[in-house]
Amino acid sequence: MDFLFASVRKDLLRWMQDRMALLIWLGIPFLIGGLITLMMDGGNGTPTGTLLIADQDDSFLSGFVVGAYSQEQLGELIIVEQVTTEEGLRRVNDGEASGFLTIPKGFQDAFLNETPVTLTLRTNPAQTILPGIIENVTEVLLDAGFYAQRLLGPEIKAIMDSDADTTPTDVFVAGISVDIQQKVDAIMPRLSPLAIELVVVEPPPQEPQPDIALLFLPGVILMAVLFAANSLAADYWVERDKGTLRRLVSAPGALSGFVAGKAIAALLVMALLVSITLVVGFTYHGVAWSKFLPSLLWVSLGGVGLFAWFAALQMLFPNNRAANLITTILLFPLMMAGGSFFPLAALPDWIADLGRLAPNGFIVDRLSGELTSASAWSIDAQSWLVSLAITAGGLAVSVLRLRSGFARR
Repeated sequence: MDFLFASVRKDLLRWMQDRMALLIWLGIPFLIGGLITLMMDGGNGTPTGTLLIADQDDSFLSGFVVGAYSQEQLGELIIVEQVTTEEGLRRVNDGEASGFLTIPKGFQDAFLNETPVTLTLRTNPAQTILPGIIENVTEVLLDAGFYAQRLLGPEIKAIMDSDADTTPTDVFVAGISVDIQQKVDAIMPRLSPLAIELVVVEPPPQEPQPDIALLFLPGVILMAVLFAANSLAADYWVERDKGTLRRLVSAPGALSGFVAGKAIAALLVMALLVSITLVVGFTYHGVAWSKFLPSLLWVSLGGVGLFAWFAALQMLFPNNRAANLITTILLFPLMMAGGSFFPLAALPDWIADLGRLAPNGFIVDRLSGELTSASAWSIDAQSWLVSLAITAGGLAVSVLRLRSGFARR
């Protein structure tokens, strides 16, 4: 037992002195996770665009067109600014606006007299969604104007030709009202009953969708664990080069205690890394703190298993350089398929199924379900046993590799 404690203490003192490695293990995942979180949270807001309008007609109808872009929900998407033609062209060409609409002089007269008129809309090619919305709204306004002219053209012209400085007479108002009412009565039989009956069906209640940024958190945590596991596993090569392993192989029972000591030291280092990432993640995303300790134990145990299997894998190669190269190359497919770069739920089914078979994907999949669930911690005993079996298997293979000749090279 004293040998085990001494082995744990030795490894911890050596590993904790390498502060740069600790910073790298945490820094890269925090950088990637922070960028992903900023992008995800930044995408939750409502996009807004600027529409520049040069109203050269400055009439009642052109003012109506200008005001139509700022009505109700549309006003939350589009910010309308009236500018001169020169300023509008310059700003839209410089990418400072989503679109630039020019209403030509004589627009109202052309509308009332049913003569052709052209509204020019220039959109920003660097944007996709908002220019499309502006173009669709403009087309709807033009269609609405066309049908309003077809139906109520004479009445609109009579109202516009009336003297705006004097109060309309009762006879004029009554005549316009009667004409409009007669046209509405004439068109209503064509609209009622409607040829298509619309039945509104309430959709089934849906469960609240988890925060997309939260889905990245387990993968980011496992990214730090993978970096640490691979680096700590390389310590077996350091021990071999120093001759420590050669002496341990000849001592009865010492080799198993030595491997167990490294596993315990790795567990404590993993717990430190996971604690830091979990505290930041839980605080930012508002995850229930009752899940903190089970999450810490779940990921730390899985981290020891990853450390053990990386160690066993590194012992297959003839030298430290080749071992580090191969395992480092292996890290990125594991992180890609195991949910560190993309949530497993967002991957194609066949890739997600393969990712869940990987040790890190197995850990990420269960942890994601727990962190996004409103219920209490519910990872079953079978999953814990699988994780323990993975860890024990990796440690057993490491002992076998040490005894089979790695320590004596």
